[in-house]
Formats: sequence, C-alpha cells, structure tokens
Amino acid sequence: MANNNNNNTKTIAQLYGLFLYRKKDIIAIQEKLSIGGNANQLAVPSDSKLMGKTLADSYELFLELVGDLISIQEYLNINGNPVLEVEYRSNEVSTDISLGEIFNLFMYLEDDIIAIQEELGIVGYSNQERAEEANKNARVYLQKFEEFHGPLEDVPSILIQRFIDKRVKMFYFTREGIPLFPKVSPQQLHEIFIKNPSSTGQCPCLEQVS
Repeated sequence: MANNNNNNTKTIAQLYGLFLYRKKDIIAIQEKLSIGGNANQLAVPSDSKLMGKTLADSYELFLELVGDLISIQEYLNINGNPVLEVEYRSNEVSTDISLGEIFNLFMYLEDDIIAIQEELGIVGYSNQERAEEANKNARVYLQKFEEFHGPLEDVPSILIQRFIDKRVKMFYFTREGIPLFPKVSPQQLHEIFIKNPSSTGQCPCLEQVS
C-alpha cells in the first residue's frame, strides 16, 4: 500500500510539472502577442521538489492556465474547447477531483495550446523535441541537396517569398535561437532551397536521398 501511495504521489508531482510546462507555453504565446512576460523566467522544478503537490494544487494551476488561455483565444477571436470554459466558469478549486479527471482536462488544455502554437508558428516547450527531430531530418536533406546541386539558395528575401508561395511558415525558433523546419516536406525543401528548382515534377535527386 505504501508503495502505491508513493507512486501516486510521484505521478501527481509529474503532472504538476507538466502543467508548469504548459504555463511556459502560454507565456510564450503571450510574448508572441506582446501581452505577457518572459517564459524563460519560469523555472520548472524537478519531480523531487514537487513531491508535496496535490491534485488540488494541480487543479488550481489548471484553472489559472485556462483563464489565461481564454483571454488569448478572445484576443485572437478563436474558439476553444467548451469543456475547458465550463470548468473555468465554475471557478471552484476542487479538493476531491480524481487523477483521471484532471488528466483528461490536461489533454483538452494541451490540444488548445497546440492549436494556437500552430496558428502563430510557435514551437512549444512540450513539442520542441519532436520539432528538433524533424529539423535534424530536414538538415540532412539540405546537405544532400547541396551535394547534388551545389550551393543552396541563401538570399533571405527569395527564401521568404518561396516559403510564402508554398504556404509554409518560414521557420520556428527554439529557446536557443535554433531555426527549425518541422513541417516542411523534402519536396518543399527542394523547391525552396534549390536555386533553380525544376517545375516539371520531382527531381531525381529526391529519390536518391530519400
């Protein structure tokens, strides 16, 4: 029984930590819209330092985040998940909420945050690892394209226009200022970065580097 209690306490601590990361995501969105502070100033403690947190603490933080999220959605004139708004309007910090209930609410919150991040072209603290992996793959393609075609296009104005033409956001920036290409396909990369891309279909080099 004691072991189960310890595991449950650790799970709650981890959940609270996830909410703190979503708080960083929301602050980053506010920064993007010039309506908030600095996400890097919010430190997320290790699980061991969060061991005293309860589900009620997580739920209280959840309500705070939903309030901020609703303000952002109103600012952008977009709709969020109605479940979150109903929960927020109840405006009561529950002391008997279950782990399953708060985890479901967390998933709703995360979906709404990711939707806004995609709308604004922000890589969040929650999906940065996945974006960096996609970026690494993209850079492998660019290196191989350069081997086939010589120097790649590097004039910013041309690259920006090509990204716009392809309906692709130019790039994201991580906290460290590293540019990412998380949603650009190999074909799009080819058409954007090759100085004289062929308009007659897929270049043979794509088949050789895939």
